[in-house]
Amino acid sequence: MASPLKKQRDAILLRVKRNSSTVATDAASQVLAASEDSLHLKLVEFEQDKLALKEFTQIVQRVEHKKTVLIPKWKPSVEAYLEAGEAYQNPIFSDLIVWLFDAEELDTAIDWCIKAIEKGLPTPENFKRQWPEVCADFVLEWSEKTFPTGNSIQPYFNQVLEKIENEWAINEKLHAKWLKFAGYALLTNPKGQVKPSDVGSVETLEQSLAFMEKAHEKHNKVGVTTKIKEVQSRINALQEGKNL
Repeated sequence: MASPLKKQRDAILLRVKRNSSTVATDAASQVLAASEDSLHLKLVEFEQDKLALKEFTQIVQRVEHKKTVLIPKWKPSVEAYLEAGEAYQNPIFSDLIVWLFDAEELDTAIDWCIKAIEKGLPTPENFKRQWPEVCADFVLEWSEKTFPTGNSIQPYFNQVLEKIENEWAINEKLHAKWLKFAGYALLTNPKGQVKPSDVGSVETLEQSLAFMEKAHEKHNKVGVTTKIKEVQSRINALQEGKNL
């Protein structure tokens, strides 16, 4: 029985052949054959690198190896693939997107993820989610970790939120979590506390309220009802000239 790698490699090579079916000259055929051989060797070597990752017992070790060794090694190959405008399934491209998220290299990770979506490419075979949810999960997790430290989560948070709101279809629970976080971020004071009573701008409170109400509509168990009431009370107090 053929291994999953061989099946995937053969499928890619078949796509390459089909995409190049109009090439008739012997010289072009030789170039194609060389390209297939090169792709075959790259996939074999890439699979070996993935297996070597399993030798690291700690997640932090695996992430560091991806960041310092594997991403620099394989990034030029993916850049060449993207520059050529290819659209066939490329396991190196797919896995590198995930590794870039792991390494928190969000500029390239988000950019390549958007390209994968535009090309209609699937996620790695061990992933059950599609690219929009993969990206949303990674960036939300990173934002939840980064925001309390006082470091900026922009432009990445807003970049992905805009995609979620206007282009991507993700599951309601995840969408609601994004909206809740966006609403809570507007209410967070310098001490990291989510306190509507510390917000003096009605406009900011209304923006937060809109996010939270939409989050509740998406998933009514997202846990924003108490904060919604607090924000409404704070808006009323400010409009009545009270400073609670």
